[in-house]
Amino acid sequence: MQRGSKEAGGFDASWAVAATSSGPSFLTWTATGPPSGAGGSRRLPPRQSTPEATNVTLQPDEGPVRGINHMPAVAHPRWWWWTGVGGAVLFMIGLIAFLRGQGLERADKYASIIAVLVAVFTLIVGGLGRLQRRQRPARVAQSSWGTNEASVINQVCDPSALPAWPDHFEGYRFLREESGSVRVFAGQGLATVVGFPATMNGCAHQRFFIRWRTLGGQSVAASLVSVPDLITVETAAYGPGGWMSSHGCGQPAWELVQDDGSLVDVHIAWQVWVPTA
Repeated sequence: MQRGSKEAGGFDASWAVAATSSGPSFLTWTATGPPSGAGGSRRLPPRQSTPEATNVTLQPDEGPVRGINHMPAVAHPRWWWWTGVGGAVLFMIGLIAFLRGQGLERADKYASIIAVLVAVFTLIVGGLGRLQRRQRPARVAQSSWGTNEASVINQVCDPSALPAWPDHFEGYRFLREESGSVRVFAGQGLATVVGFPATMNGCAHQRFFIRWRTLGGQSVAASLVSVPDLITVETAAYGPGGWMSSHGCGQPAWELVQDDGSLVDVHIAWQVWVPTA
């Protein structure tokens, strides 16, 4: 195992090379973000890249289960059910025998009293159950893409760990999926996608789910910005890949803050969702 670290392209990075007897050597490279003082580069107007004609979908090797994280159902023992049925049957048999032994007139009186007690007991149990349901906090479904239209997410990860596309989002439905690529030049400001469907107004009229990765594995600064003035909607995160969830007024942008003449190609795929009727 060989290890090392260096400052490369404005990022503090560490690497490790390992060789195994059963397979080829492999390289692990970890970028921790730009070092202190790496900012201050001049900001130029954003460069844009035209989406590709082909529709390429990023597919992770293994991703989390799509949609809501379901909890396993609790299996109740069958003997509880049979015990309850048996107890109810025995109670009814005993009640019938008791009423027959009391004669017709007294049986009618006992039956009326028992019916009133059963009705009161049923009302009490129903009221307590309804009160308990109201006081119980609602479970919030956990999702990598957010849970409501106010959610704005910008996360980075290894490209192999990208989450699967959502299969449900409250109040919205899937409309279409597109893809493209962006070339990011060092020290030349934000790079955005030509024709990305973000708008200045009507932010709730659509929603974007975005997955991206750098083609060479380099780390870049990814953020969400407004249209057309590029005001930050969600702060930058540094990594070789990631995902975003945004309302209709946020567009993705990438930047290499160092000014060393390097460049990085970023592949991006996005889904557009619109409100349900």
